[in-house]
Parts: sequence; C-alpha cells; structure tokens
Amino acid sequence: MKLFLFLLMLTASIHSQSSGTVRYRFYLPLTVDDIKKEDTKNFITKLNDLANNQEFELTFNKSKSTFKYVDKLNYDSEYDRKLNNVAKLAYTSSDTYIDLGNKTEVEIMDDGTLIKSPIQSDKWEIKNDTKKIGTYLCYKAVTQRTFVNKKGEHKTREIICWFAPALPYSYGPKTFYSLPGLILELTEDNKTFVASKIELFDKEIDINIPKGKMISREEYDKKLKEGLGAVIKSKS
Repeated sequence: MKLFLFLLMLTASIHSQSSGTVRYRFYLPLTVDDIKKEDTKNFITKLNDLANNQEFELTFNKSKSTFKYVDKLNYDSEYDRKLNNVAKLAYTSSDTYIDLGNKTEVEIMDDGTLIKSPIQSDKWEIKNDTKKIGTYLCYKAVTQRTFVNKKGEHKTREIICWFAPALPYSYGPKTFYSLPGLILELTEDNKTFVASKIELFDKEIDINIPKGKMISREEYDKKLKEGLGAVIKSKS
C-alpha cells in the first residue's frame, strides 16, 4: 500500500502532456519439437513467425484510448495475408476502444460487429519488482481475469504488467488500464506486448468511438453459438 501511494504521489507531481501514442511489438515463444507431421510443423512455424512480426498502436488522450493492429507487412501472396489474419485472431487482439468518461469499452470483431461492454475493474497487485524498459523504470503489477473457454467453463488467467510511473497515463494494451502509469509490457497466456516507441503531445488527439449498432458480449456469443449450431445441423 505504501508503494502504491508513493506511485500516485509521483505521477501527480509530473507535468503530463495531454495525449500520446505507443507502438508495441508482439512476442510468442514457440516449441514444435513434439509435432511429428512436417506439414503441420511448418504451418505452425509460419503462423508464429507472422504473429511475432505484428505491431499494435495505443493512442490515448485524457479520457479515451484505442488499441489497434498496424498492418505494416508486405505479403508474398494472398495466402500469407489470410494466414496473417488467422495469426491475429488466434494470438493477438481485435481493435479496442476505452471510454473512461462513459465507463465503456468497445471491441471491433473481425466481421465488423461492435461489442459494447462496461469497463472492467481489475484489482491490481503492485509488486516491488522493477526493471527498465527503454529508459523508463517500470514496476510489476499482477491481476486475474475470468473468461469462458470453448467448453463453456469459467476459468481465470493471470495478467502480468510492467508500468512506468514516469508516464502518468492509466492506459495499456487491449482493455487493460487503471494503473498509476502507462503499461509498457503486458503478458497474457505467455503472449507478450512490449512498447517499442513512445510519443507524447501537448495537443490533445481526437479519438472517436466507432458509430453503428452495438451489441453486448452475451448477444454476440449467442449469435456465434446459433451460427455454429446451424452449420453442424446442415452437415448432419
């Protein structure tokens, strides 16, 4: 608790620009030694290589943020482009928006569907562990999030973040935020986002939440189940 209060005092004492952008690289370790089929091994290796070349950008102002995939790759073929989309869906993240003023988050699914949810109130445990990311001293923070797996079971996963109190912005990759400093590294399920470039601006950047019909996560999951059930029924 003393450490947390110290970090809050530190961030409050620093003059902050009103907005900024952070570029993140993505890392996923891979072990294919147990895969016997050579074609499968090559496919998984290719998928992993594409995932590890992906970059994402966080843009934020005083009340909103967006975390988006940056399509910077030059594909050798249409197959590689589609394979990269698979890697994004399997390993990384959909584009997301956080609106602190309205306490909502919006996720844009691959099919264009807008999912609106209340922002999640993570209970962060701030540790004494520190390390440097670039020139910034970062502190470790850990939380747990509940999710529903493919079997419909409720599970929890551990999230590990490293945040920089010298950057007093409570944002980070995906829908993780509310720490007393910008999240420069985040690990979830052995998948890691690491900041590679940071830019801060005196002028506030406009962030517009996408317009269109929005549905809840429950509605979207229900539609997916119904669609899957219809496909299975048509093949039976």
